[in-house]
Amino acid sequence: MPPKLFSDPPWTVTPEAGRTGPKLWVRRLMIYRKPKEIVREIQLKPGLNIVWSPDGGEGEPMGHGGGKTTFCRLLRYCLGEDSFAPEVQRRGIRTQFPEGSIGAEVMLNGISWAVVRSLGDRRRDIVIENSTLENIWDEEASTLGMTALRGAITETIIREAAHLMPGVDQNEAWVAALAWASRDQECRFADHLRWRDPESDSHSPVRGLSGTELLMIVRALVGALSKDELAAQQLAGELLRTLTAHRSKLERLDWQIERLHEELTVQLATGDLGQGTPIASQEFREAAQLAFAKSVSLPVGRRNTDIPVAREERDKAQQDFQRLKSEFDGLAIRIEEREKLVTYQRSELPEASARLNSEKNPVCPVCAVPIDIVMAEGCGISTATCDVHALQTRVSALRTEVTRAEQEIAALKSTRTALQKQVETARDLLESRSQVVAVLEATLDDRSTAIRAAQRMIDDTERYELLLQERLKATDLAERTSANLENVRESLAAHRSAVSEAINGLSRWFDTTMRELVPGEIRGKVKLDGNGLALRVDLGGERSTAAINSLKVVAFDLAVLVLSIEGRTHFPSFFVHDSPREADLGISIYSRLFEFVRKLETFGPSPLFQYIVTTTTEPPQEFRTDNWVRLTLRGGPASERLLKVDL
Repeated sequence: MPPKLFSDPPWTVTPEAGRTGPKLWVRRLMIYRKPKEIVREIQLKPGLNIVWSPDGGEGEPMGHGGGKTTFCRLLRYCLGEDSFAPEVQRRGIRTQFPEGSIGAEVMLNGISWAVVRSLGDRRRDIVIENSTLENIWDEEASTLGMTALRGAITETIIREAAHLMPGVDQNEAWVAALAWASRDQECRFADHLRWRDPESDSHSPVRGLSGTELLMIVRALVGALSKDELAAQQLAGELLRTLTAHRSKLERLDWQIERLHEELTVQLATGDLGQGTPIASQEFREAAQLAFAKSVSLPVGRRNTDIPVAREERDKAQQDFQRLKSEFDGLAIRIEEREKLVTYQRSELPEASARLNSEKNPVCPVCAVPIDIVMAEGCGISTATCDVHALQTRVSALRTEVTRAEQEIAALKSTRTALQKQVETARDLLESRSQVVAVLEATLDDRSTAIRAAQRMIDDTERYELLLQERLKATDLAERTSANLENVRESLAAHRSAVSEAINGLSRWFDTTMRELVPGEIRGKVKLDGNGLALRVDLGGERSTAAINSLKVVAFDLAVLVLSIEGRTHFPSFFVHDSPREADLGISIYSRLFEFVRKLETFGPSPLFQYIVTTTTEPPQEFRTDNWVRLTLRGGPASERLLKVDL
């Protein structure tokens, strides 16, 4: 880093307009052995609050074990978290305090919420708005429950961020934010996105969330996340999972295709064919069908070995043959009927002609006796006379009918001749296809090794073709998914650019905080990109050590605290830091931490935040007064511990 030519300008905080105190802070914490029997009362205030457990010298109790961490957990228990200690410690507390409880006065936008939560086996919460701990025991009937307090904090402070927290139910949004505001000591300030350790048994909703989900919670709370970006982020995650699945499937398909290609090349002796190509698939299929046809002695020229297809072709040939045969038989019947009719008509024609030729001496149409004889002698049957005109008409009609019938018979015979050829062709086709089906069906029971091997090759070629089709489809899906993912990622970059002002503000205060905590040429930067929210420190080159990482986390939280004072976040200006000194925070930095927080108290009509820090290291001399040290604990004797008992 090049040397600075000018000193850094003095920094200042611009408080949120109209704000006269913290939106959220805890005024008192009370430990009860039983209702109204107070074990310890802890007065807190806006601004800096120190909980000190002096680390004694030789022969004196050590600072650890006094109850600093238990204090922090009881505090967040009163703010809505579902547990106040690991199970072993809870059992110890329940044994000592079977009727015990922890009470707090939580100030929310200037209104006091009185909260009492059970420490014993009988879990019962008392929550009353606009009340105090002195009055709460007389107002049990009107208790609202912790859900009401959590809901009020959510609505008052983090409402706009609550619906932007992935993986967290909106009813638990405040408890998720509380996890960040009161990090577990076990997390050791190792990472700005690590808040709850499994060993703390906190029951917090942030347990098990991914780093991406925790990042989204932070961004939502600092005002650097929108609904559109969150939707795009979720869509990108879905598309990435889908793309990964497609690519995994493609790898599996490529492996299967490669293996099957090598096997078919050897078995069918096709020579070098392009792996996974349509040409290879076609060559394999034809070679396998030819090999199978030879093994089962199919008719010459027949290569289709698909039994269902062969059966379908045979059945169609059967239907065609039956149809043509029926038509042929119908024609034969019609020709026979027409020929009988013509024969009959011809049998009538000579008699009618003869009768017409004897018109000079016609005969009786009834008795066939010449009319003149009938008229002279009589026949005893009829006396009618013969109508010559009627006879002429009848003969003409008979001749016309005979001619027409003969023509129809000739046409029918011509059609029958053509149809007979079709019937013969259909019969040949039916016989051929029936033979194919018979041969193929016979192979079903044929145990010949050659036939089974040929059939397996047929099956393999079909599987090869299906694999190619499946790979083509998977490739198309992967390409489309990749294109969609790229578009979504571009939109994400645009969304991140849109919130750059919020991130830049956070980065500026992170840099300012780092420079206040660490003397010398140091710079800090917060960067949001596709890899997450990065905290970078430049101290003669970018640094990343355990001590630097702890420092970055503390500075990051304090930067967010400043932004909250200015009203530029959806986060309460409230933090609890449990023993940051023990997390490799150097003594000089530790002292400057108190100075920085004290300076924050000067902005506004009164401190606009609450910062609670626990320590075993003695605070700087000027901070060892009751104004700053709100609670002093010791590891022994028991009366000096938080709960004043041995657990």
